[in-house]
Order: sequence, then structure tokens, then C-alpha cells
Amino acid sequence: MKIILIAPSGAVSTAFEQLPLQESDDTLVLSRVLPDAGDRSLVLTPSLSRATDWAERTLGGSVIGRNVLRLTVLDAGRRFAGATRRSRSLRPEFDGADLIVVLERNGLLAGWHASRGPARRARVVYGIPAARGVISESRVP
Repeated sequence: MKIILIAPSGAVSTAFEQLPLQESDDTLVLSRVLPDAGDRSLVLTPSLSRATDWAERTLGGSVIGRNVLRLTVLDAGRRFAGATRRSRSLRPEFDGADLIVVLERNGLLAGWHASRGPARRARVVYGIPAARGVISESRVP
């Protein structure tokens, strides 16, 4: 089974511990920084990453600030989704994936875009419990 984990912060070690993966599973981790676990990973650098980080630090401390940030082009989720759409090396990965697991809120838009396309057959889920369910369901003899 080919599984893609989307975690912009790179924190995937708990996902690898909790998912019922087998040795034959091919996993790929997509993140903004070098992930803390995984055999294969692809680090995407969204445009305006310094400005996005500054906006997150400045506006991220309050509910109103986070909501205002979500409406701007500096939203980290929007920037990460744009980087995944622009990456040509990811297109065949998404086309051949069986499951795409979004582990963080900032990866939701990227996961949604990853599921769209004529050759895409992957199921996209948000969170480890949903991914466990899909993996267990696919392995039932």
C-alpha cells in the first residue's frame, strides 16, 4: 500500500508508531521541514515562508488574529497547498497513492488538492484514527 503523510511541521513519529504499517508499505512524508521519522520524505518550501512565519508569530496568539490570518495570502495552509500543487515530482506520487493521511490543519487544503485529478484514486483522511480504519479495512482478507 502506498501511503502519503502530509504534516507541514514534520512531526510524524507518533503517526508511524500508531499506524498499522507493514514492511511492504511505501510511505512518503510531505513537510516544510525535515521530518522526525520516515524512510522517504519530500521537503517543500512554500513561497513567502519568512513572511508566513512572521505572520503566524504575530497574529497566532489570539483567536481573532488566527482568523484574520486565514483570510490572507500569508496563511500557512494555503502556502503549503500551493507548494504541493507546483511540485512536478509529486504528481506521479499522488497518482499512484492508495491513501493520503493529513496529520495537521495546515495540510488540509494540500490533501484536498491531492485527491483531485483524473488519475487519482487515493482516499484522503484527516488524522490517525481515520487512517487506521482505512488501512485495517483494506487489509481484511
